[in-house]
Amino acid sequence: MSRATTGRPKPRWQIRSTVLALLIEICLLATSCGPPTRVVETPGHPNVIFILVDDLDARLLEEHLANYPNLSELAAEGTTFENAFVTDPLCCPSRATILRGQYAHNHRVVGNWWPHGGARKFRDLGHEGSTVATWLQDEGYRTALVGKYMNEYHGTRVPPGWDEWYAISGNHLSTRLSENGRIVIYDSEHHHLDDVLAEKAAGYVRRAADEGSPFFVWLGTTAPHAPAEPASRHEGTFPDARLPRPPSFNEEDVSDKPDWVRDNAVLDQGQIAPMEKLYRKRLQSMLSVDDMIGRLVNALNESGELNNTYVFFTSDNGWHAGEHRLTTGKWTTYEEDIQVPLIVRGPGVPEGRTLDHLVLNNDLAPTFAQLGEAEVPAFLDGRSLKPLLSNDPPLLEEWRSAFLVEAATELDDTVVPLLSGDPLPKDWRSTTHKDWGRPGLEAIRTEDHLYTEYGNGERELYNLREDPYQLDNRYEAVDPELLRRLQGRLAALRGCSGAACRAAEDGH
Repeated sequence: MSRATTGRPKPRWQIRSTVLALLIEICLLATSCGPPTRVVETPGHPNVIFILVDDLDARLLEEHLANYPNLSELAAEGTTFENAFVTDPLCCPSRATILRGQYAHNHRVVGNWWPHGGARKFRDLGHEGSTVATWLQDEGYRTALVGKYMNEYHGTRVPPGWDEWYAISGNHLSTRLSENGRIVIYDSEHHHLDDVLAEKAAGYVRRAADEGSPFFVWLGTTAPHAPAEPASRHEGTFPDARLPRPPSFNEEDVSDKPDWVRDNAVLDQGQIAPMEKLYRKRLQSMLSVDDMIGRLVNALNESGELNNTYVFFTSDNGWHAGEHRLTTGKWTTYEEDIQVPLIVRGPGVPEGRTLDHLVLNNDLAPTFAQLGEAEVPAFLDGRSLKPLLSNDPPLLEEWRSAFLVEAATELDDTVVPLLSGDPLPKDWRSTTHKDWGRPGLEAIRTEDHLYTEYGNGERELYNLREDPYQLDNRYEAVDPELLRRLQGRLAALRGCSGAACRAAEDGH
């Protein structure tokens, strides 16, 4: 579905190309200008493909990257960010952040379901009218969304900013796509949904390349979200894979943890066995994502657009499975939940490089906008990663040194549950904090420390250099001066907006 262009001003890149063509023509016609030996054309704006997987923790990909050849090639041909994080590790808050470049306390999508989150909340706040899709569209980009948008997106409505729209309509188990406003149901016995999404995305890339305008594609997969059903061709793979058991797995002593962790008994085999089965299915489901990447790269190659296209690969949040006696889920400040993979391949991006800079999902919208030379509103909290995609990135000390992590829980008279692979109980909206997990929280994550303040007054503080698995809560024994600094930096980030967020992240 193409947007109308009648009466719209030409984007700057089209104006520059037109001017260049006119100058060349004038030069060729002038008597003093002989025919050039070679005409150098200014390339158009780069394309951007953004692949957003669902619930992929950084550890899973790090430990199994070699099993995914296309992802491995993407990393070998691009830059991997070793310290990529999300600032609210839950689906809809994170996706709203990606679309708008804001912390959750600014975009106010703080849950997955209405009235506190989800697609309807995003729409009712008026956010659809100003996202990375609308900014790039205004610059002349063609835009497409394929796959998962947000929880509770239902029906046929296409939000502003998207020229083509193939969004999953319904919950994460749905096989219904809203295809440019028309519902199409794919039989799961004959179609694996991530394969359908791969076909849609590859087809769009071929069509968009033929049309000549730069394009932006948001590709949201279902994998490896629970129940993580693999394609039939991948069933039975990874038969010997075991659930990782880092030192924090089924943590023996949680006496220094907050109450919501201490309330959990040691996990027994009856709890561990289904987590291990889900882990293998998560690995299997990622094979379809790997195939998807291969199809996209082939489509870019065939259309001649590969060298003019940035490919970003990341996740909306991480995932815990057994760490600190927690079963399966997300939405905590522990590293498993907030750290995500981030791989970028594209024009001028150094190959096979890793960077240690702290980068956030807040940074993706401003990055895509700067790559497309699109104008952005002042409300952005994040910063463009474009300087990190060059051969001469800023030094670590010249980049952000901290960021805010926030997660709501008690909202009005309900509790937004910690998500897991288990189905939601019918009465979840009236459940209590005791049933569902932890109090609301705000935290500051620096290069060396994680300091968390819970709404009930409890605190956690970890030295990540000495204790990367967050086993030893040092809040009661920490140096008072360090605690004062962390509390001061958290206070500066709490409620920040725009440039003030970036200054607080830098310690100014």
